Amino acid sequence: MSQEKILSMIQQYGNNRSFTGPVDDSRIKQIENMLEVTLPDDYKWFVRNFGHGGIAGVEILGIAKTEIPTCVKSTQTYREEGLPHSLVVIENCDEWVYCLDTSKLVNGECPVIDWDFLGNAGIQTYKNFYEFLSDRFSDAVENLYDDETNGSYDYL
Repeated sequence: MSQEKILSMIQQYGNNRSFTGPVDDSRIKQIENMLEVTLPDDYKWFVRNFGHGGIAGVEILGIAKTEIPTCVKSTQTYREEGLPHSLVVIENCDEWVYCLDTSKLVNGECPVIDWDFLGNAGIQTYKNFYEFLSDRFSDAVENLYDDETNGSYDYL
């Protein structure tokens, strides 16, 4: 999925509190330096333009209004639990986390995989961050409308 489609979903379903806001490249470099990884270009685009946040209950970790970026804090915490050094946490789903697999960075892209608390790396879930973000946002919006038609408005 393209940036345009992702931007369209963000404009349609987000609001002024959905994201922390744009950041400069020095903050993105901070993530790379602190975690000793190279981030994929598509994730850098997201962080550069939105910082941290999401829509319809999906929260993408990045750079919030804190000194230490949220993705760094989560990644460092999970590294203490056995998360491989090449993985960068980008979403916490309670039972597992979605991570960028920076060890497989090719042409500025890397896969997004799941990793669980038992230390099990999942299968390659998405071929890149754009595919991951598109799918997660699309599913969240679909679930939002399913809840509305069933009389539940938990996400509003």
